[in-house]
Amino acid sequence: MPHATSRFSFFRSNSNSFDLPADLKKASRSHSKPGYSERTPSSSGSSLASDDRSMETSLKRLSLGALHSPRSSSSKLPQHQAATLDIVMESPPLVLYGTTVNSSGALLSGQLVLHIHEDSVAIDSFKIRLALEVTRKKPFHSHCPECTQQSTDLTTWNLLEGPATLRRGEHSFPFSCVIPGHLPASMKGALSSIEYVLRATMSPRSGEPLKLSHKLDVKRAICPSESPRHSIRIFPPTNLTANCELPSVIHPIGETNISMRIDGVVKRNVDTKTQTQWKLKRVTWRLDETQKMIAPGCAKHSAKATDEQKKGIQHQDVRTIGTDEMKSGWKSDYNSPDGSIDLEFPISIRPETKPICDLKAEDGTEVSHVLVVEMIVAEEFAPIKKPTQTTPTGAARVLRMHFTLTVTERAGLGISWDEEAPPTYENVPASPPAYGNSEEYQGPPITDYEDLPPLDSVAEEPHAVQSNGEGSSVRRGSNTLHGITIEDLSTGPPTPRQSTDE
Repeated sequence: MPHATSRFSFFRSNSNSFDLPADLKKASRSHSKPGYSERTPSSSGSSLASDDRSMETSLKRLSLGALHSPRSSSSKLPQHQAATLDIVMESPPLVLYGTTVNSSGALLSGQLVLHIHEDSVAIDSFKIRLALEVTRKKPFHSHCPECTQQSTDLTTWNLLEGPATLRRGEHSFPFSCVIPGHLPASMKGALSSIEYVLRATMSPRSGEPLKLSHKLDVKRAICPSESPRHSIRIFPPTNLTANCELPSVIHPIGETNISMRIDGVVKRNVDTKTQTQWKLKRVTWRLDETQKMIAPGCAKHSAKATDEQKKGIQHQDVRTIGTDEMKSGWKSDYNSPDGSIDLEFPISIRPETKPICDLKAEDGTEVSHVLVVEMIVAEEFAPIKKPTQTTPTGAARVLRMHFTLTVTERAGLGISWDEEAPPTYENVPASPPAYGNSEEYQGPPITDYEDLPPLDSVAEEPHAVQSNGEGSSVRRGSNTLHGITIEDLSTGPPTPRQSTDE
């Protein structure tokens, strides 16, 4: 019971303290807590010991929690792998030269390197495949992975015909193929993305399969034509006519000049000796990129769709990848019979927009570019003899033109792979070429090869010595072979024989 009375007195004293004034509370707190000098060593030591014990228990709890944490243990412990995969590309950059109709494709070649870190590894299968993966950001069904991504295997290589055991070291497996030219290039747009991926899988006899993926950047380059494009635009009911000179292709990096000539800007009235002319005030251009996509449904969701939805849902996105405005920089001629305005301006694509080159795939994915040019012209009234003294009439028009442009990568000095290959046996002629300016041999018949004596016997024939009254003369061995001399067999003109007299 004394413990109960003490507890009751403690709570009672605490409850009574809330009724005291603020000044008395401060005084009671100051008198209730002894100063540092008034504390006994035993009391201070006990408090420090209690603090140390509490810190030790907290540290123990933290260390135990860290040891039993699955994340920390899995990340710190090293994981030994019996083998690793790596891909070494040997082919040049993958570029499809030409359009989808006349392109011969791109040559892909490389080596798949398998590093064995143990004495030997038993392998059941080893394959690599080239896949064309299309990811749609607005699929037929938003929560269906099969509607979001479709994968098509272009080719597959079986690097091992059957189960095998490989020893420690580096093992290389070459592979090569030709990517067809009608396939689209790699792209990443607002509606969809197209990727070419090499996926290798090595299945050991014991353990989990080893996988590796490598993305390929496939581009398309269309060579520009030698002559530029010409286009004519007419703007009724006026007499204005625009003659435009456009490039056949443009590139994501760099500038391209557009030339334009506007005719029919002057209309004269001979009776009143006045003329009405159009003055160019402002020129604005912009380059729009249009992306189109058809999102087909998987087998599960296509069965529940309507007849129109079974073909797929069409999506379209338009954005501006380049724009500019000009208020000067052209040349006006109002003295000619019809008058003309000549201007030339550069166009370019902003790099931060990350443009997509033109493409058209069989699944409905399409990217195109359109150049929109807007010109504001104002009508003015002036005398024929003084065309500079103009008076605005208040009439104005907006001349708008649309031109389709092809955006493609630069071809540079590269050529298609089939043009670099040496000629095949079918292209080699059956016989050597004929010699020009050749004449038929008209001399004595040529002896067969078997009837000819060996040349060594002719060269070793002893010299005959003859003497006459004046001295001795030497006659060398005869060079005649059955009536045919060596000089007759030579290709050059015959040379006269010379005798040596000593």
